Amino acid sequence: MPKLKDLRVWWNVNLTMVDVGTFDNLPTLTSLGLYNNSFTKLPPGLFNNLKNLTRFDAHNCKLERIPRGLFTDHPSLEEILLFYNNIAELEEGAFGGLPRLTSVYLSSNRLTSLSGSIFEGSTKLTSLSVSDNDIVTIDNHVFIDTPNIEDLYLSANAIESIDVGAFYALQRLQSVSLIGNQITNIDDNFHNLPKLETISLEDNKISVILNTTFAGLPALTSLDLSYNAIIEVENGAFEDLSNLQTLSLQSNQIPEISLAGLSSLVYLYMDSNKLNKFPGDLNSANQLQTLSLDNNPIQESLGPGRFSVLHRLSNLYLSNISYLRSAGTFDPKALCGSATLNDLYLSYNGLITIAPTTFECTPTITMMYLHHNNLTSISPSLFHAMIQLHWLDLSYNQLSYMDPGTFLGLDKLVSVDLTGNNFTNMAHVAPAVASLPVLLYQSLDGNPFVYLGPESFPTPMKHATELDISHGHIRVVEEGAFSAASFPNITRLQLNGGNPLHFLPANIVDKLPNLTALILYDDPFHCDCQLNGFATWLRERINPPFVDLTCASPPSLQGKDLKDVPLANLTCDCQHEEAPSIDTSRSDTSVHEGQTAMLKCKISGCPEAEFFWTTPTGAMLAVESGFPRMEVLDSGTLVVTEAREEDTGVYTCTAVNYRGKDSKEVALVVNI
Repeated sequence: MPKLKDLRVWWNVNLTMVDVGTFDNLPTLTSLGLYNNSFTKLPPGLFNNLKNLTRFDAHNCKLERIPRGLFTDHPSLEEILLFYNNIAELEEGAFGGLPRLTSVYLSSNRLTSLSGSIFEGSTKLTSLSVSDNDIVTIDNHVFIDTPNIEDLYLSANAIESIDVGAFYALQRLQSVSLIGNQITNIDDNFHNLPKLETISLEDNKISVILNTTFAGLPALTSLDLSYNAIIEVENGAFEDLSNLQTLSLQSNQIPEISLAGLSSLVYLYMDSNKLNKFPGDLNSANQLQTLSLDNNPIQESLGPGRFSVLHRLSNLYLSNISYLRSAGTFDPKALCGSATLNDLYLSYNGLITIAPTTFECTPTITMMYLHHNNLTSISPSLFHAMIQLHWLDLSYNQLSYMDPGTFLGLDKLVSVDLTGNNFTNMAHVAPAVASLPVLLYQSLDGNPFVYLGPESFPTPMKHATELDISHGHIRVVEEGAFSAASFPNITRLQLNGGNPLHFLPANIVDKLPNLTALILYDDPFHCDCQLNGFATWLRERINPPFVDLTCASPPSLQGKDLKDVPLANLTCDCQHEEAPSIDTSRSDTSVHEGQTAMLKCKISGCPEAEFFWTTPTGAMLAVESGFPRMEVLDSGTLVVTEAREEDTGVYTCTAVNYRGKDSKEVALVVNI
């Protein structure tokens, strides 16, 4: 094969040896790949007759050492790839005398040190990767013979120290990566490197940054010191880094920082530190677009126009800030002056209330994160000025009601997450969501809904193709809850995740022509006569939707898929089947403030009915709803403890089985 230029011999686990002379008859080879094999060594002289070879790849083999003479003095080699081997030794001159060598990849081996003589005479080397080895120190003579290195990768070693001047010879160095080492001190290591653009030092043990640590670095644009143990950054530490654009200091223990001199800074990451106040000299860093301060014990107030000097600020991260957690709110003018803000993160702050005018200053926000707060209500007009809003996350608050006009005018809002709130009545939230003209994603799972019926969706959910109401407390789904008028486009309905559903009406989804999936797994269905109608519908329907329903009881049917249960087995032990009836006699109708009221709801009928209570505010409660001061007992009784004046009103008990339903009212007066 006199003209062969590219040869690859790979994935041969039985290839354990390569002899000198193997490739002597292939003088035109320019690229040789021997990767993914099992040899432990390659002999000197192997490439002596391959004068045109420019690229050699033996990654992922079992090489243990690189001897002098294997590559030494080769006239044309430019790239050598030896990563993922077991190399523990590089003989002196192993990569020496290679006048055209530009790249060497030695990552993921077992090297414990580097010697300058390894590369003697290979002055054109521009990229060296020795990451993921066991190197402990970098001596000051290592790079003397490789002055043209531009990219140096030393991450994931065990480096504890770097000699002063170790990088001094690298006057063309552009990028150095030392991620994941054991370095404690970097003073005097990064001086007078005129072309250095990127320093990556994250995940080390550095404790102090002096105002002399970084000197003579006019080209530096990115500095990453995250995940260290920094407890102090001296004033002026970054003052000479006038071209720095990205500064990453997250996950340290820094108590305060000045941004003086950082006139080109665009991205600042300071989350998870010990900051007790906002960064100083913000006006010096007025090109900032991203400011991340999440998870800091900042005690300084979030006053009017706090970030107004940052005229280009686009992304602001203020989650889990101590001041916000203690105040429970913030000044409605705090964000004024931030006219270019796009993404705002205010999660995990324990916010109790947000003033209605808070976001009038920030109409450009497209993504808003308010999850994991303590909001019990939001003003109907809170978001009205945010006409560019695309994404809103209100999950894991304590919302129980949302005004139907909450999202009025937000025509670009396509995602609303309301997971894990306190909505018990679907009619208290669905109209707000239904008002949006386009909605690609909404989540209502993890809310304590107990009932879905014909009045649950008073406004058509025309945009909804999927509805997720999983992981709630739903006990009753009444016929008519899901109609074609309310859900003309729905394709997937999720009621799974432990909703305590025991039965479904026969025609629960009969009116949803586009439905392809009804997801009900992990719900404790009791497969008896109350599921006979639905099981019959599934069998008789042409092209029924996919239904994931498994019997939890009776014991004889436990674990069986409903579609596999014979209809004759879906029976109830009733002498006479009948709709439920309710007796509320002997209920407390008048109590004094602070006393306990017992509202009775004795239910008869067969099969056994599911039941729930509706309070004067419209909240719907069932057994284990976990509502403050109100508990529904298995007997049907609603217990109101420490009664208050606002508890006065009409309470309704409703019971439902597949034969019908009954409702009875109890009027309660709480006397002051």
